[in-house]
Amino acid sequence: MSFDQFRDLTAWMDEAGIDELELVGPSFRLRLGGSGLQTPDDPAVALDRNAAPEAKPSHQIVAAPTVGLFLHRHPLHTTMLAPEGTRVQAGQALGLLRIGPLLVPVIAPRDGIVGAMLVAHETVVGFGTSLVEFHHFERS
Repeated sequence: MSFDQFRDLTAWMDEAGIDELELVGPSFRLRLGGSGLQTPDDPAVALDRNAAPEAKPSHQIVAAPTVGLFLHRHPLHTTMLAPEGTRVQAGQALGLLRIGPLLVPVIAPRDGIVGAMLVAHETVVGFGTSLVEFHHFERS
């Protein structure tokens, strides 16, 4: 596999919201991060070890973990769980998926800020449907 193919793969992982992929075999171990491939000749790798890490904004799309009816709010409440611009913590509910009588939370993958809701309230969605734009800060 060429470095260009690894770059494509890590870009696809980033778009899909996959932070890390690890493959382990009897005589190898491969770990890829969705934030991109860095090689020794890549200038981004040559970091000043004494410099404080700088926070850079990044975003990802939170996708449906299963099929269901996407809800912006709990059926018994009138306010949204996570309106656009709301600061949330990792694990906090951004919305709900109704599957029959069951409500499954769609959770924030990390601390960040809720961006746009990509699907209207009470829309039927399939597995992997893009639901919420999510903004976070990465340390570089």
